Amino acid sequence: MDLLRDNTYDIEIGNTIARRHNASFQQVLELSPKKCVDYDYSVMNLQMFLYIPLPDMTELCFVVPKSAPKSVFLVLLDPYDRFSWIAFGLTVIAISLVLFMYGESLRYTNFLLIALEMLMAVLNGPTHRLSGQFERFVIGLFMLLSIVVISGYQSLVISFMSSARYEPQLDTFNVINDTCLFMYDPQLSSLGYKFKNVHRTYEIFESTERMWSVKWCAMLTCTEAQYVMANVGDVDQLQTVDPDAIQLMDEEEWHAIKNQLKYFRYSKARIQSTTSLYRAAYDSPIRHHLAWYTQAFIEGRLEYFPVLKKSKPRAKEILEDTLDSISVQQMSMKDLMVAWILYSVGMAMSLLSFVLEQIVRCMRKIKQLIRSRNRNKRLVKKTWLVL
Repeated sequence: MDLLRDNTYDIEIGNTIARRHNASFQQVLELSPKKCVDYDYSVMNLQMFLYIPLPDMTELCFVVPKSAPKSVFLVLLDPYDRFSWIAFGLTVIAISLVLFMYGESLRYTNFLLIALEMLMAVLNGPTHRLSGQFERFVIGLFMLLSIVVISGYQSLVISFMSSARYEPQLDTFNVINDTCLFMYDPQLSSLGYKFKNVHRTYEIFESTERMWSVKWCAMLTCTEAQYVMANVGDVDQLQTVDPDAIQLMDEEEWHAIKNQLKYFRYSKARIQSTTSLYRAAYDSPIRHHLAWYTQAFIEGRLEYFPVLKKSKPRAKEILEDTLDSISVQQMSMKDLMVAWILYSVGMAMSLLSFVLEQIVRCMRKIKQLIRSRNRNKRLVKKTWLVL
C-alpha cells in the first residue's frame, strides 16, 4: 500500500458503491490492517486475488534544477543551430578554396585573405573589385545566399532578445543522466540504478543555491511528488490541512521544500511505470461491484473530477519551469550594453584585418622591390661582362 498516493477517487468509488447498495464505506490507512478488509491498493500481481486495473500508474520521478536564463551573448547564437553555423563555415571555406585555385584575380593572393573577403561580403558586400567572370558569378551566388541568411538572422535575433531565453529543460532520462549529479546510494545501485555522475559527500547540501549550481538531482516516487505539489500550497496555513491525512513532514521541513521548489521542479521524465491495481479477495461480497464501478469511472473519466474539486492554488514561483518569469521582459541598459561591446569588437576586428591586409601588401611590394633590384644588379653585371 502506498500511503502517499492520492486516494480521492478511491474514496469516491467506495462511497458510490456504499450509497447505491445500502452499505457503509470506511478507509483504513495502515500497512498491516488489523481488521479484515474487502480490497486494497497494490502494484504487484501476486497470490490468489481478483486484480482490477486502475487508470493511474505507479512510476519513479526526478527532481531536477530549473532552467537558468541564457546570457545575451549565447542568445546571439540561438537563431540557428550549430549544424547551420557549421554548414555556413564550411560553405565559406569551400568557396574560398575554389576562388584560390580557379579564380583569375584571386588565385595569387592568400587563402586567409580570400576567406576574410567572403566574411566581409556577408556583412557589407565585397571590398575589392573583381575582374574575372567566374569570380563574379561565384561571389554573386554566395551574396544571394548571405542575404537570405542575414535577413533571417536579424529578424530572429531581435525577437529572441526581446524575451528571456533559457537553457534546455531536463525532461528526458538520457539528458538527466548526462547532466545531473546524483547522491550515491548503494541500495539503488544494487537494484540497477547506476547514474553517470554521482557524489558521496554532503558538501553540496550547504545551500539550495549550491545544489542548483551543481545541477543536483534526485529520484523519488511520483506519488511523493504529487503529494508535495498538492500540499505545498498550504505551507503558510498548515492548520487548514486535513487532520486525518498522513503528515509526511513538519512545518519547518515544508518551508524548506517550498524554498527548494523555487530552484527545482519535478521533471516530466518517468521510469519503471507499473499499472496500479485494486486487490480484492475472492470471498469479498463487493468484488463484482468494485470491478463494475471502477470500469465505469475509467470509461467516464470520472477519476479526475474529485481530484479537481480538492485542488489548491500554488505559488507562482513553484509552478514555473524556469528560474525566472517566462513572461516578456523589457531589455535593461545593462543588457543593451552588449550592442556597444559587439560594435567595439567589430571595429577592432575590422581595424586589425585592415592592418594585416596592409602588412601583407607591403610585404609583397617589398619582395617585388627586392626582386627588381636583384634583376637590375644581374643586368648590370651582364652588361659589364659584355663590355
